[in-house]
Amino acid sequence: MTKPAEQHRSERLRFRETALASGLLDDAQLVAAEKEIGLVIDSRTADPEAWDRAVSERLVSQGLLTPFQSREILAGRRRFRLGQYTVLDEIGKGGMGQVFRAEHAMMGRVVAVKVLPRAKSTPESEAAFRREMRMLGRLDHENLVRAYDAGYDAMVSYLVTELVPGMDLKQHVHTHGPLDEATAASVIAQTARGLAYAHDQGLVHRDVKPGNLLVMQDGRVKVLDLGLAGSQLEEESSRIGRIVGTMDYIAPEQIRMPDDVGPSADIYALGCTTYYAVTGRVPFPGGSRKEKMHRHLHDTPDSVRQLAPNLSDAFCKVIEDMMAKSPSRRIGSAGEVVERLRPWLPEGHAAHARGTSITEMAAARPRDALRPPPLPSGTGSGASERSASFSGISDFPVQPAFDAGAWVLKIIKEIGIVRLLRIATQSLVVALPAGMAFGWAMGVVRSIDPDRFAALLRGTTPVSLGWTAFLILFAIQIMVSVRSRSGR
Repeated sequence: MTKPAEQHRSERLRFRETALASGLLDDAQLVAAEKEIGLVIDSRTADPEAWDRAVSERLVSQGLLTPFQSREILAGRRRFRLGQYTVLDEIGKGGMGQVFRAEHAMMGRVVAVKVLPRAKSTPESEAAFRREMRMLGRLDHENLVRAYDAGYDAMVSYLVTELVPGMDLKQHVHTHGPLDEATAASVIAQTARGLAYAHDQGLVHRDVKPGNLLVMQDGRVKVLDLGLAGSQLEEESSRIGRIVGTMDYIAPEQIRMPDDVGPSADIYALGCTTYYAVTGRVPFPGGSRKEKMHRHLHDTPDSVRQLAPNLSDAFCKVIEDMMAKSPSRRIGSAGEVVERLRPWLPEGHAAHARGTSITEMAAARPRDALRPPPLPSGTGSGASERSASFSGISDFPVQPAFDAGAWVLKIIKEIGIVRLLRIATQSLVVALPAGMAFGWAMGVVRSIDPDRFAALLRGTTPVSLGWTAFLILFAIQIMVSVRSRSGR
C-alpha cells in the first residue's frame, strides 16, 4: 500500500530535524546538501531512509559531519556536547563507560572524554570521583596520561584526558608477541617512573595491568586510569566485596586488606604485567576470579625462564622480586624498580625514578633500542582511530583479504555519488572528442598506406580508444580526489 505524500514528507524530515537539533549543522548547510542529492535522487519518490542516508553521506563527504555523528543522527540521537566538548567519534566501550574523541569548542584541542556509566553513579561514587579528579588535576608527568578537565553534564560525570596515539601493552603483545629484555625494560621502567611520581603525590593506582599502559610509536609509555580503579572499573576489572582490581594482576594484600592498599600493590601488579609482557600469558591463566585470587595468595606461577628461555637469569630475578607474595620481600618502591632495570636500559637512563627526559634517553642509546616493534597504523580517518589505543581502549587490528566490492563502496562513500557523476561526466567530455579525433586520424593514415597501418592498428577502434581514455581519466580523477580528501 502506497503511503500518503505527507507521511513520506514527515519521515523524510526526521534526519533534517534531528541534525538541526544537534547543533552540528545549520539550515543552509542542509539545504545545500539536499539540493546536490536532489540532482541524483528524486526527493518526491525516494524512500525516506534512502534519502536521509544520501544526505548524511554527502554531509560526511563535505567534512560537516563525522561518520559517527552521521550514524548517531540517523539513529535519532541529537546530543553531541558535554560541557565545552563536541563528541566526534566513539573510541571504545567497557564496564567503565564509553570513551569518545572530542574537540574543545573554543580551543579546538582534540581530547579523549571518558563518560562514566550512570548505573554506577551514586552520591558516594560521585564524591569519590570528584576527590580523585582534584588529585589527578595536580599531576603532571610525561609517563602519565594527563587529565585536562572533568565535569558533570547531561546527568553523567566525565573525565577529559589527553588523546594518546598508540597501542596498549596487552594489544601490543597480542599483535607482535612477547617483548625482548631491552624493550620490556624500557616499557616497565617508564611505567615505574610514572607510578613513582604518583606514589609521591599520595596516589596508588590499584589497577596496574597491560591494558592500562599505552605504548606510543616512538617507544614512550603512558599510564592511564590512575585514580579511577577505586570507583569506576574497566570491563576486565572486578569488585568482589571491597576488593578492587583485575584478578590476573592483583596483589595478595589487595585481597586480604582491600581497605589498606599501598604502593607495594602497584609493584606486584607491575611484576605480573612484566611477566605477561615477556611470556605472552598471565601468571595464573584460567579459572574463576576466586580461583585466581587463591592462586595469587598461595601459588607460585610457572617459571618465567621456562616460558621465555631467551631471558637472562638476572632479568627473571627482577620479575620474581616484584611478584613476591609478601610486601616486605618485594622490591620496595617504583624507583627501585627503575634502578633494578638499569642494566637493560640506555646508558644514563634514570638512575632515579624521576627527572630523566625521553630526549635524554634517546640521546644515550640508538633510538631503535628504545622503541618496541613498529606499530601498525590505519589508513583513512576512521581506521586510524580504531587501530590506535586512546585512553587504553582499542580494537585489535586485522589484515583482511582485499574485497573489491567493499573498496568500491568505500570510494563511493568517501567521494559521494554527486562528485562521482561529475567526474564521470568530465572524463566523458574529454574522452569522446579524443575517440572521434582518433577515428579521423585513422582514416587519414589508412589512406596513405592501408596495409602497413592496418597491421599497426590491429584491433584498435575509435570506440575502444575512447573507452580506454575515459577509464584512465576517470581513475586519475578518483585518485586525485581521494588523496586531496585524505590530506585535509
